[in-house]
Amino acid sequence: MISASLSHKHDRVPVRPLRHLLHALLFASLAGSAAGALAQQAPAGYPNKPVRVVLTSAPGGGLNVVTRLVLDKMSQRSNITFVADSQAGAAGVIAMRIVNDAPPDGYTLLSSSNTFIINGAMKAVPFDIRTAYVPVVRMTTQPYMTYVNVSVPANNFRELIAYAKANPNKLNLGSTGTGTVPHLGLEMINAAAGVQITHVPYKGIATANLDLVGDRIQILFGSVSGNQLVKTGKVKLIAVMSLKRMPMFPDVPTVAESGFPDFELTNTYTVVAPGKTPPAIVAYLNKELAQTVNLPEMKEKFAADFSDASPPYGPEELKKMYIAEFDKWEKVVKAANIKPEQ
Repeated sequence: MISASLSHKHDRVPVRPLRHLLHALLFASLAGSAAGALAQQAPAGYPNKPVRVVLTSAPGGGLNVVTRLVLDKMSQRSNITFVADSQAGAAGVIAMRIVNDAPPDGYTLLSSSNTFIINGAMKAVPFDIRTAYVPVVRMTTQPYMTYVNVSVPANNFRELIAYAKANPNKLNLGSTGTGTVPHLGLEMINAAAGVQITHVPYKGIATANLDLVGDRIQILFGSVSGNQLVKTGKVKLIAVMSLKRMPMFPDVPTVAESGFPDFELTNTYTVVAPGKTPPAIVAYLNKELAQTVNLPEMKEKFAADFSDASPPYGPEELKKMYIAEFDKWEKVVKAANIKPEQ
């Protein structure tokens, strides 16, 4: 049996050693905080010249607007000068090649919609984008919407699929080209539902909109701004393609709740760097850009365009998401035998 009658002088902790211990712990804590702060600073010597951001689309489009908003704001918050360089053409392939061929030093980045991932899945470029690029930041996402001509007897996505099954090859869906997100989304629906909806590629969204109103095509996976078509009285909005209903359209169901669990079709704007860019530079740009994207004033500007600021994912999370999206589109491309436009 162990006696409990130990002398107090043996079980009392001396005051001075305790004070020294507390001081040591406080110093270690402060040192750790300082190290964390230093780790978040720009790598030594970077940047010492402007950073070129190559865009896959022409000036004036959504990608250009969002990218320039983010770069301008980040320039105000940091010591980095950005140069936005639109290199539209060949469905984004020109811009992709430029960045792939650039030195991996953090001074050349690519800004693109999902297009660059789909291009990689279609083998539209002669390199593997999973290793050719490393994701830096996801800026915004915007869900696609399902619009149909009023001639289609469907008021929700479930009814649309039922009608398509009963009328194979009668419905046509327009998109802005082969290999676009709406095109691949249609192929996913055709395969999952066992329907035959015909894809009709257009050179631009304006012509597709006119043909939807004129009933030359019956379906369009378009942006939120396409809701203006509903005002013509010739078009219906029957589904949103985000996982959750949109606050501005609370009565419009999602495709996911209409018999296609987890189905989501979004337009995402992402910035990537050449694959061998030093991790310290990628981490620095990721932190600074993600913080900029999530500023309250930036979120307000994105919301005005019906877009959401992406959460501040870190490089490792982004890499996993990047690979998962590539794998998803590659399966669709192979199953539907989709080839890039020549």
